[in-house]
Amino acid sequence: MGINNRVDLPFDELEVGQTFRTGGRTITEADVVNYCALTGNWIEIHSNKHYAGQTRFGKRLVQGSLTYSIMTGLIQFGPSIQANYGIDNLRYLKPVAIDDTIYVTAEVTAKKEKDDKYGVTTFLMKALNQDGYVVQRSEWSLLMLRRREDLEALLAASLPTEKQPEKK
Repeated sequence: MGINNRVDLPFDELEVGQTFRTGGRTITEADVVNYCALTGNWIEIHSNKHYAGQTRFGKRLVQGSLTYSIMTGLIQFGPSIQANYGIDNLRYLKPVAIDDTIYVTAEVTAKKEKDDKYGVTTFLMKALNQDGYVVQRSEWSLLMLRRREDLEALLAASLPTEKQPEKK
């Protein structure tokens, strides 16, 4: 399976079992330090090399929430997504270390019609490390526009059209 990381389809065009897959993204020292600064999450296992070296892991680890944030960016969801409906069964299965590379798969596992205009799609999200091990897994539900016509109408209403300069 190749890289297919862009979910541009509305709800009605997605099928249960359909899977999206990303290329890899190496999580760097800069990512971890910037995330510590952004969130205030300076927990020792993430920020203190000496401390982390004394733990069962023997090194600093990437924050689980940073890994999840990167996962949701690697799978590029298009404008049919209207809202984050919830994250269920989020599990950290193996540690992610600085300089690990993650790859993401997102499989459509459920679809539920909400009304005539919206539906909720659930994706089984998995992050695999460079060795092929699943390091993080969750079920992410998103509120989506159902029909292509509604998506096109929203885009037409929200994208500006170029205007010519006024003549003096």
